[in-house]
Formats: sequence, C-alpha cells, structure tokens
Amino acid sequence: MSRFSDLDLDFTLNPISKDVNILRDNEAIKRSVRNIVLYNFLEKPFKPTFGGNVTAQLFENVNPISALKLKVFVEKAIVENEPRVYLNEVNVVPELDRNAFSVTIKFTPINSPQPIKISVNLERVR
Repeated sequence: MSRFSDLDLDFTLNPISKDVNILRDNEAIKRSVRNIVLYNFLEKPFKPTFGGNVTAQLFENVNPISALKLKVFVEKAIVENEPRVYLNEVNVVPELDRNAFSVTIKFTPINSPQPIKISVNLERVR
C-alpha cells in the first residue's frame, strides 16, 4: 500500500486505465522536491514565497558566492515546503564554462530509511 501519490506532470497515459499516470511514494516525493526547487516566488497563488526562486539566482554571476546563496534558497524551500522529507544535504557546484549550476539534493523520506539523491542542472535560458 502506498502512502503518497501525485499526478505525473509529464501527462503520460496509463495503457490500461487510459488516465494520467500516478506517481507513488518515493517517485512522488522526488518529483515534489524537484518542483519546489524550480518554482519561483509569486508563481503559486496565495503563497508568494513558495519555491526555491532559483531563476533569480541564474542572472547573477556564476561563482562560489552565488552558489552558496543558491544553496541557502534551495535548503529553505525544501525545509519549509516539503514535510515528507528530512533534508540531508544540498550541494551546489558552479560550472563556470557553462554559466550554470549543478545542484545535488540528498534527503530521506519520513517513511523510509533509504536516502534519495536527485540532481538538477540549472542554467539561464534566453
């Protein structure tokens, strides 16, 4: 029996039910953490400070200081908005040659002893 479920935002169809696929347990939590990080402030109605607001950081110079600032934004967003996880670590590496950041997030779901790691590459799109 699954504890957590969410819609698959890729909107792929389930071949049997012909309905949108449902993500369950760890997959649902991974998608939620990723979405929280990528949400910008003011995008969610009635919650103006929801999300990681990482896009604002992508217009700064890519350097270790902006990477540290981005790390703080990501940590705060996950701790405040995802009660189903214990945040273990956020690692942000500036990629100077690509003008981007590589973000790795390690967390442990509250119903599982096994830690999960997700990676997100963030770069400015013109």
